[in-house]
This record gives sequence, C-alpha cells and structure tokens, in this order.
Amino acid sequence: MKSILAITAALSAVCALPAVAEITPHDFKVIGTWGNLESWQSLEKPFWAESLPEATRGALTAEAIPITEAGLKGTEVMRLVKQGVFEVAHGLGSYVASENPAIEGVDLSSIAPDFATMHAIADAYKPEMDRIFQETYGARILSLHPWPASMIYCRGPVSGISDLAGKKIRVHSATLGDFVEGAGGVTVTLPFAEVVPALEKGVADCAITDPVSAYKASWQEVVDYVFALPVGYSITFTAINNSVWDKLDEESRTALSDALAEMESKGWQQAEANQAIGVACLTGEGECPWGEPGKAALTTPSSEDEAARQKILSEFVLKRWGERCGADCADTWNATAGKAAGLSVPKP
Repeated sequence: MKSILAITAALSAVCALPAVAEITPHDFKVIGTWGNLESWQSLEKPFWAESLPEATRGALTAEAIPITEAGLKGTEVMRLVKQGVFEVAHGLGSYVASENPAIEGVDLSSIAPDFATMHAIADAYKPEMDRIFQETYGARILSLHPWPASMIYCRGPVSGISDLAGKKIRVHSATLGDFVEGAGGVTVTLPFAEVVPALEKGVADCAITDPVSAYKASWQEVVDYVFALPVGYSITFTAINNSVWDKLDEESRTALSDALAEMESKGWQQAEANQAIGVACLTGEGECPWGEPGKAALTTPSSEDEAARQKILSEFVLKRWGERCGADCADTWNATAGKAAGLSVPKP
C-alpha cells in the first residue's frame, strides 16, 4: 500500500511540472545586481542556478553573473540589454532613471512608510514601468521586488531629521537627493564601493542604503549612528529583451513568468524579514546571524520625524520629480502609484 501511495505521489509531482517536452531549451544570458549583497545572493543567483532549472527539469538555464563580476555600473545594464549583450537584467530603477525620469516613479523617496503600502504602489505602477521599458529599452518588466527600507547612517550624532541639516550625505538616486536637500543636507554621489573610505575621510558625513547592504559592506566599522527612518525601498526590476521574449515558445514564457512570480513574492517577504536583522547586525541590538554585530547607536524616528518626512515629501520630493517628469507623467503617476499611496504629484 505504501509503495502504491509513493508511486502515486511521484506521478502527481511530475504532472505538476511544466510540459518540459514542449519547452525549447534555452540558456539565458543574465546580468544581476551586486554580488556581495543580498538580492543577488538570496534571490537572483539561486533563481537562475536552481529554481528555474528545477521547475523546467533543465530546459531553461542561464549563465548569470552579477554586475560586480562583470565590472559594470548599475546605470549600464539596460543599455546592454537593449543592445543584446545580455538577455535578462536585474537592476534598480533609480540607477536607470536618468534615461527616463518616469522610471523613478516606482520608488520615490518617502512615498511609502511600510512594505504593504510599497507593494501596492509597485503593483499599481508596474504596467507603466513595463510601457516605459518597452519604449526606452525594447524590453519588458517581468517582476519587481524591494530591498529592506533605505535608512540613514552617520558618523556623528543624529537624533532626528533636524540633525541632518548641513551634513554631506551620500545618495544613490535623484529622489533621495531631493529628500536630503529638503532636510537641509548636502547630497554626495558616490559608487557604493567608495562609501566606506568616503565616510572615513570625511568626504561624506552620512550615507543612505538599506541595513542589510550596509552591514554586508561593513559600514558598521565607520558609522556611529543608525537613523532608522524609511526613505525608500530600492525597487529592483527583472527585465527581458523583447526579441528574446518573442522567440520563446508559450510554454517557456509561462514557466519563466511563473517562476519569477515566486521569486518576486519571496523577495517581498525576505526584504521585510531581513530589515530588522540588518539593523540588529549594525547596532548589536538583537541577534545577528551573519557575523559579528556592530556597535552603532540606534535612533528610532519620532512622530515629529515622520511628520517632517511627509512635509519634505510634499514640498521637495514630489514637486521636484514632477518637474523632471512633466505634466503627462505626473498625471499617470497620480492615477496609478499615487492612487495606491494616497498622494498626488503637483503639476509642474
């Protein structure tokens, strides 16, 4: 009886897999995000090395490398996908927004105070992101997932937003620069790998990223304070070249889309779960499963800080982005992401 049940279960599992016989084998050329950070290590690399090949019984595979291994910048990935150098890319919208400011609309600084709101915004704006990528890069968006919330890390004391005035703060996007300037700070733009020496030498007083990335890049060795105010979520896209997509058979498209939907869901869950762990690893206030914890002091935002953030959002972030993006872009955002967020970009 047991052997019959085992055989039945095995047959059911096989039937649940895609019709691999109908999938034309394909080995994707993929460029991912930073090899030393969590998105690549826990999501992107396992997806291409394990999840997709297992889901398709080896029919769909990939040669996937992070941009750090390729020696590329985040701003370059979609240009290379458009040229066909890579077929699929994972990247941050904020890094490619210089080519079309509307891309930045998926993750404007401070539009979401929590993951649930950010998820609703990303879902609402995803069709517009896809349209923009189709027009700008000849590629389509297949998934969007976040990183833990971006926070602010400083060498000197920070007890709230008011202490950011006059400080040189490293940002990685125009919208974070708008937030910093709205807080009275001075923006500094540096590659991620140069942040630690910049903080050591005083080129920057503070820097913004998520707590997991900060810990894995050893920021805890040079910062004294973690100001845990969410100011962004570094929404990461998965995009595929349209020519490649069009050549895939329907079964391959379905298998790839379904597998990426699972990765996307895992990404949202993982980012939220890891946020508190990252803060604990930087400050020593809690368990750190990734190594020796840091000793940075933790500053928890007050209700006054949250109110100040919303004022900066209204008077600087939304206003400036609307000016960069234009009236039609603002209208589209208001009807999609803005509706999900309960916000409105003023017309320039």
